[in-house]
Amino acid sequence: MAYAEKRGRYWRGRYKLPNGKYGSVSEDDDGQPFRTKNAAKQYAAGLETDVNRKTFINPRDGRITVAEWSELWLESIDVGPISERGYRSRLKAVIIPEWGSVAMGDVSAVAVATWIKKIRQQYSLDHANGIVSTFRIMFDDAIKSKIRSDNPVPSRRSGRRGRFQPRPKTEKVIATPRQALLIARNAMSLRGFNEYVMVLTMAYTGLRIGEIAGIHRSHLALKDEGAGARIHMAHQSQYVDGSFTEIDPKYGSGRGLIIPQFLADLLQQLLDSRPESEWVFTAPNGGRLLRGGGWYKSTWHPIVEGCGARPSGYGGMPAHAGLRPVLGVEGLTPHGLRHSEKVWLDEEGHPKVAVEARMGHTLPGVEGTYSHVTLGMELKIAASLQGLWEQSQRLVVGRREFGPLPPPLAVNRS
Repeated sequence: MAYAEKRGRYWRGRYKLPNGKYGSVSEDDDGQPFRTKNAAKQYAAGLETDVNRKTFINPRDGRITVAEWSELWLESIDVGPISERGYRSRLKAVIIPEWGSVAMGDVSAVAVATWIKKIRQQYSLDHANGIVSTFRIMFDDAIKSKIRSDNPVPSRRSGRRGRFQPRPKTEKVIATPRQALLIARNAMSLRGFNEYVMVLTMAYTGLRIGEIAGIHRSHLALKDEGAGARIHMAHQSQYVDGSFTEIDPKYGSGRGLIIPQFLADLLQQLLDSRPESEWVFTAPNGGRLLRGGGWYKSTWHPIVEGCGARPSGYGGMPAHAGLRPVLGVEGLTPHGLRHSEKVWLDEEGHPKVAVEARMGHTLPGVEGTYSHVTLGMELKIAASLQGLWEQSQRLVVGRREFGPLPPPLAVNRS
């Protein structure tokens, strides 16, 4: 039975724990000491009631700091290496510097709301949301571990107070088949046949950039024996702990993708041009394909947004006459080509189950249980993509497709 006892100027409550021993509490939920015997006893009695109802959270457990809990939490999670790296990066760079020394039980919803407002002013929307999501998941697991009973980090679905601010709508930039061809031609001019085929492969398969980099020669079945030419996507290439390695595809979405005949022909030409290479797509020097920030700067952005004439000696690369930007796809990312193929197939009216399977997704609910992909559906997708490719070859009359050539790049010879 709960009781109170005098401790100097104040009182503390005593209550029976689940293990039969007695615990003590010296402060209320606001951190204020108990000034009367009755206040201490009533609070302890409430905790004892929680013990009997099996909803008890030991106030002492909440004294572990955010930094201490984050270390335990990181050791406990079982996620892919890319997700874990993201969690560790957000914790180290943003969360721990702000909250590391604070006890888990002292993190309040008001303080968190103020912090979220601040980081959304400092970082991009996606990065800020990733930081908040990591903090929220940490507290979700803290609740399961009886560290505290509530989550002070609001979910996106939770109610909010204050003035209404509509969420900014971020439209994904997508390309038409014609624009994808023009980007590929720019890639050919800048980096050669390898880059040309790679851009078209992204556009006509919907593969992610990491999946593209992980395609081996053995993953291609380019001879159509009645079931279509295919790419068997088994893994993706990523940096893990500073090393370039192969990991499972995102969401375990390994799959065999039927491809249109034109793409099978291009891939065969690429393989024939370097029979010694294990990889389908390689770096300019023939080594393993690396797609990091340097590639985006030196290759992707120029083939989409154009680049000025490059004199000999610029960045150690050969001279180039420059590329004109493809109009209408400003800000397009490689992942935007994945979105583009999804739009093309939706416009062609293919069954949702077949389109989502091609993207590596699973339909939820009853539709996903009872819908199935057939070979006939896949062959129709390949035929549609072949038709889109052939249409993209037609010259567009009366419409500008390229912007003006950017100014030449100067070489600093000082």
